[in-house]
Amino acid sequence: MRRPFHRIRVAILALGAIGLGVVLGPRAAGLYGLAFPKDSEAAWDSKVGWRLCNGAIANWPDKPTPQCWKLAMCDNEGGLTEAERMRLKQMIAQNDCAD
Repeated sequence: MRRPFHRIRVAILALGAIGLGVVLGPRAAGLYGLAFPKDSEAAWDSKVGWRLCNGAIANWPDKPTPQCWKLAMCDNEGGLTEAERMRLKQMIAQNDCAD
């Protein structure tokens, strides 16, 4: 007699877990994207775009120099070390970014 009740309980819990995943999954993915943005145009334009500055500075000159507005954002908002700031100034000079 307990067997059918147990199976029903397991089925209800499984459906509840699936439903919870469907409801919370997209929100969790969005929050993950904000916390760890990819190096894309949309990520640079987000509230946490400044987090991409350190990687862009570290990858230069192996990767292309970011656009001037991105470099200006790094100069204004990025928490840079003195070495990163010197490297950023070189990137700005090479890219002919006027103040």
